[in-house]
Amino acid sequence: MEAEQLQGKVLVIDDERGPRESLRMVLKYDYEIFLADRVDAGIELLRSEQPDLVIMDIRMPEKSGIEGLQEIRDIDPSVSIVMLTGYGDLETAQAAIRFGANDYLQKPFDTDDIQAVVKKYVERSQLKHRKHQAQEELQKMTQSLGREVGKTNKLTSLGAASSELVRDLRNPLTIIRGYLDLLNYELKEKQESTSDEMNEYLDQIESNVGRCAELVESWRALGRFDFSQLQRLNIPKLSNDCFRDAATHTDISFSVQLEGIEEQYEMLGERLQIKRALQNLIDNAVEAVEHQPNPQITVLLSMDGGDLEIKVKDNGCGVDTKRLRWIFEPFDNTATIEKGAGLGLFITKKVIEEHRGSLQFESRISEGTMVTVRLPQAQTALGYFSSPESLIPA
Repeated sequence: MEAEQLQGKVLVIDDERGPRESLRMVLKYDYEIFLADRVDAGIELLRSEQPDLVIMDIRMPEKSGIEGLQEIRDIDPSVSIVMLTGYGDLETAQAAIRFGANDYLQKPFDTDDIQAVVKKYVERSQLKHRKHQAQEELQKMTQSLGREVGKTNKLTSLGAASSELVRDLRNPLTIIRGYLDLLNYELKEKQESTSDEMNEYLDQIESNVGRCAELVESWRALGRFDFSQLQRLNIPKLSNDCFRDAATHTDISFSVQLEGIEEQYEMLGERLQIKRALQNLIDNAVEAVEHQPNPQITVLLSMDGGDLEIKVKDNGCGVDTKRLRWIFEPFDNTATIEKGAGLGLFITKKVIEEHRGSLQFESRISEGTMVTVRLPQAQTALGYFSSPESLIPA
C-alpha cells in the first residue's frame, strides 16, 4: 500500500525485537511504521518523520520510557504517546500518564485493543494538527486583512486630505504665477537688462511653479481617467523634459536612447498623468543612484510588436528580492525607492494600467534596477479609448 494511502504515521520504540515486529505486522497495512530500539534513535525519527503516534516501552536500557516521554513532550507537545508496560508495571504506567502520556497498553497486548487505541490517538493527533494549521491560516488571514484595512483607511484618509490639499495649494500657486508674470512684465516695460544668470533663475522659477501646478492637477485627477484630455504625446520629447527637470537638481548622467523608433513618435494619452508616471520612475532612479560613484540613468525607447516599450535603467543600489512583491503596494517605503508617502510606484502603475499598458520591475542588490513600461501606440490606443466602456476590465 502506498504511503499516501495510509492513515497516518506510527513510531514504535522498544528494545525488544519481538514486540516491535509484532506491532509492525499488526499495523503496517493501515499506517506507515517506524521502528527504533532505544530512546535516542526514536527521538531522531521523531524529529525527521513527525509521527502522529509514538508507542514506547517503559523499561529500556540507557534511557527509560519515562525519560523518553519527557524528552518527546519537550520536542512535540501535541504528539500522542501510548506507553507499553509489562505485568507488574501498572503503577509506573499510571505515573507515565501524569508525565504526559495519553494512554498505556499492557503486554502481551490484544490485536483488537492495539488497533482501536492506535486509531483513536492517530486521529486525535491529526485533528490537533489540522486545528493548528487552521489557526495559523486564520492568523495569516487576519494579519492580511488587517494590512488591507490599514491601507484602505490610509487611502481613504489620504483621499480626503488630498482634496483639501489640492484646494489649498491651487490658490498660492496661482498667486505665485501671477506675481512671476507681473515681474517679467515689469522688467520688459522698464526695459531693464537682466543677466543671463537672472534669466535662468526666472526660467527655473517659472518651470517649477508650472510643474507644481501640474502635480496639483494630477492629484486632483487621480482616480478618474479624463477622456477629454487624451492627446497625441511625443514620448521622446516628454522623456527629455522629465530628464531636464531632474537634471536641474543633480549632476547625474542622463541619456535617452531610441531603438527602431523616430524622435517624433507619438502615443495617445493624458499628458499630465503620463508625464507624472515617467517623472516618478526617473525620481526613483535618481534616489537609487545618488550615492553611487559613477551614477547613470538611461531611458531606452523601442517598439515591441504594436507597443511602445520604455525602459528606465539605473546602476543604483537595487532592491532586495523580498521587497519586490510589495513594490507597487501603497505606502510601501523602501530605502532605495520612495522616500515620500510610499505612493510613487503605486500611482505610476495605476496611470500606466489606465492607459492600457503594463509595468514590470526588475532589480538586483548592488547591480541596479530596470523598470519596463509597455504602452499601446497611438493608432492602437484609439481602439481602446473609443469609449469609456472600453476601460472596464473584462
